[in-house]
Amino acid sequence: MHAIGIVWVGTRTLNFDATVRFFQDVLEMRLGRSRPRDYARFDLPDGSFLEVLDAARPGLTHFSTGPVPGFLVDDLDGGRAELASQGYELIGDVGPRPGDRAPYRWQDFRAPDGCVYEIIDYPERPPPTEPSGAMAVTKVVWCGTSAERFEEVCRFYRETLELTVIEQTEDLIECSFPDGSSLEAFRRGGPMDHPHFRTGPAPAFAVADIDRAMELLRACGVPLILTRRRDWGGWAHFRAPDGCIYEVKGFAPGHGPVGEV
Repeated sequence: MHAIGIVWVGTRTLNFDATVRFFQDVLEMRLGRSRPRDYARFDLPDGSFLEVLDAARPGLTHFSTGPVPGFLVDDLDGGRAELASQGYELIGDVGPRPGDRAPYRWQDFRAPDGCVYEIIDYPERPPPTEPSGAMAVTKVVWCGTSAERFEEVCRFYRETLELTVIEQTEDLIECSFPDGSSLEAFRRGGPMDHPHFRTGPAPAFAVADIDRAMELLRACGVPLILTRRRDWGGWAHFRAPDGCIYEVKGFAPGHGPVGEV
């Protein structure tokens, strides 16, 4: 399966209104299509998007392992067949549901870390636009997970998603997608694990200036759980109103996501 990047994140929450306000007012994402009380879509400048789904919305009870990242693939049907042949659980039917005019198809599945993910076929992905707002979120640039079945997750990244390994040790693996985003797993309980990574996969949103982003989060009263600054940039972990952990990640001039400068 040729996985190209992370183009979607979905979260199902009991705290729908506050979660929508958070992504709209604090992270300053652009609110697109929405419905009162149960659905909101935030469109990111690179053509990817975030969906916030109310917990009362039917048919999504399997969204119970935290945020659900969606991996763009070049062949959804082939990807489904490969997941099934390798024994991974396919959850539900191929979307969209009858009557839904979404310009993409998807398949939910359960990965070796026990969490739910999607593969997505998105031929009509919108062209890139300029970021807006002081936060200047551009894309979903990274996703991390804490895994008890660490070796199986490593094999899944390398052999099923066919990702390039950037770094691998006894306790972590980081792999890159062709679009420059990356996927990282930490051995549960190991020295590299983050104890707060227990709300499922932790997606990271790329921002123009990580120091400015941290200032804005603090000014909005958002506690930062873990921050790091490096020569290449830095990141900050925080908890959103859906109860899940997310990250903002920024790069210094001359640096960028894997494969970008």
